[in-house]
Amino acid sequence: MLYKRTTQTSNDLFDIHLKTLKGSELKVLLTIIRKTIGIYDGKTNTRVQWAWISQRLFRICTGLSGKAVSSAISSLLEKELIAIKNEKGNLVSSKSQRRASAKLYYSSNSLLESSENTKPSELTCTYAVKKVHTIKLKAIKPLYEESTQGIKRLSDKDRILQLMQQKKRNSNLQ
Repeated sequence: MLYKRTTQTSNDLFDIHLKTLKGSELKVLLTIIRKTIGIYDGKTNTRVQWAWISQRLFRICTGLSGKAVSSAISSLLEKELIAIKNEKGNLVSSKSQRRASAKLYYSSNSLLESSENTKPSELTCTYAVKKVHTIKLKAIKPLYEESTQGIKRLSDKDRILQLMQQKKRNSNLQ
């Protein structure tokens, strides 16, 4: 996997918010994450913290209607999962303030600031995984090909050739 082509997200998104967010809210939030944290600024060697995202771009990225996008943004603001600034750099907190602004800059910084006091998986997951699951990679197939109960195993190709020779021998005997 090419990690340069990935977007880092907070575990809180999966552990806490995935269960509680509506589909439209999740789509809008993921779009904001992608357009901010998902973009690497080569000049400053950091991730973008604030990004201008138009209503049209939200509709294109999420496949939602303008009304659904607006409702999702309002809900995410209420849940304090996103922050919005206008073109002057002032924080925007209401729908009327959003309408009055020409450009809105979105941030998903609230997801990056994880609370150390909470244990998300224990709070939200009823059946949280307690042990780490590991998968051991072993070369099992060569062991089976070598022998099974003292009998040498044949490959599929060899077995087909063997069956064809047997059939030929049987037809010659008759």
